[in-house]
Amino acid sequence: MSQDTQVSFEAVGDSESGDGGVEHGALLSRLCEAIFEEDGDQLASVKDDVIEVAGAEVLIDAVAVSANFYMMTRIADSTGTPLDAGTVEPSAEIRELVGVNTFTSRREAQV
Repeated sequence: MSQDTQVSFEAVGDSESGDGGVEHGALLSRLCEAIFEEDGDQLASVKDDVIEVAGAEVLIDAVAVSANFYMMTRIADSTGTPLDAGTVEPSAEIRELVGVNTFTSRREAQV
């Protein structure tokens, strides 16, 4: 991606919102949905699509990024790390746009 590329965060919400200006963005969004849904058949199908369209390297990178974000969020949640004050205001619009404010954290989940 070049510096002249325009990206949008709308595609983060669901794979029906387009590609967000990212090459294979809608397909990668479908991959994220399949990972989140924990549906083995759906995940296998989307993984095959990613490999066919974008290549195995893209699949590996996308899954690694997803796993890393999941890990970092779980560590922050489990230690009670709050969003730092310098990030709250600048990230407000993006957090609202992608729906992060409605996510249930591990601390809030009913176990």
